[in-house]
Amino acid sequence: MKIGIMTFWWSEDNYGQLLQCYALQKYLRDMGHDAYLIRYDRRRDFKLSVGRKILKASNPVKLYNFFKRKIIDRKERRDNLRDFEEFRNKHIKQSERKYYYYKELVESPPVADIYIVGSDQVWNLYGVPVNKAMNIINAYLLNFGNTAIKRISYAASFGKEKGELDNDFINIFTLLLKNFNYVSVRERAGLDICKQCGIDGAEWVPDPTILLDADMYRSLYRDEEIIKKTDKPYCFLYLVGNEFNLSIGAIYDWARRKRMEIVYVTGNSRGDKHEKTYATIPEWIYFLEHAEYVITNSYHCTIFSLLFRKEFAIVPLSGKSAGMNSRFDTIFQLFGIENRYISVDFSVFDRAIDWQMISNALQNIKSSCKFNTILQ
Repeated sequence: MKIGIMTFWWSEDNYGQLLQCYALQKYLRDMGHDAYLIRYDRRRDFKLSVGRKILKASNPVKLYNFFKRKIIDRKERRDNLRDFEEFRNKHIKQSERKYYYYKELVESPPVADIYIVGSDQVWNLYGVPVNKAMNIINAYLLNFGNTAIKRISYAASFGKEKGELDNDFINIFTLLLKNFNYVSVRERAGLDICKQCGIDGAEWVPDPTILLDADMYRSLYRDEEIIKKTDKPYCFLYLVGNEFNLSIGAIYDWARRKRMEIVYVTGNSRGDKHEKTYATIPEWIYFLEHAEYVITNSYHCTIFSLLFRKEFAIVPLSGKSAGMNSRFDTIFQLFGIENRYISVDFSVFDRAIDWQMISNALQNIKSSCKFNTILQ
């Protein structure tokens, strides 16, 4: 089968984004399918009004964050610190064409027997009103191409809880999800949202990064020169740009008390005063696997902590990002573990993890994956 995958892929510093993209394609190609990434870049496809653009530009906090991200992005592009483009070109089969607008997908649809949307938060509008986001809604609900093409979602995420979505969102998703042959979501909260949209048969499935063995990820760094590694005990700290309340300084104080260094990697253009390591994707995996502890606010970093049996803790998200904590709650349910949210006393690290139970859960997840029958 020729399978076109619609997901997030363009980041230059979000490790989970690239690894989930890699994992789903790798899994499908190992099954014998001709799977490839449809390079749709949604960042130009929002219809923001002039007034909204002016409001964003005049907001001092947003203006400061905008220029801070620009400075960080410009420095990283200049110094080529993370080599994400090299990883994409080496490990991910991609469509020759880049699609910047939904209308381009309609006018020249990618060739495939099956379209798959997912994983990642492809159904999260990030606060943009439905009427301004219709292009990306249509794109990520696969409203293009011949109607004979199968349409599937795999581990798609809304990044929201049931009560956080308005009627406009529910109405358009109700209309377009009816065109799908199979719907699956990454969080249990997504099942409730699907029911609101008239989809009673949606299934809860694992993120594609779980479907590959840890050794598959190790192979990504075994042939690479890891030049930034340290021989001293360290905590791997990976933080993405979502809002949270815990002080980063408190993490450094805790590490000093433990006589450990911090290897601090950021994502999503996060900026602060602390020294950072700009890791390639193979280095990111290496640093995580060889750490004494892992602290993160990232969903995918949490998954990799489980795959590599690391003592980990999660910095819970707050404010407008709080709804995304459902991703972590789903992980706790999936693996039958207590929540690993960090508190000011770091006592979460005093709670042992039953790694045999985690191993059994991973095997059950992989053996129960339904792709073999769904894709027929």
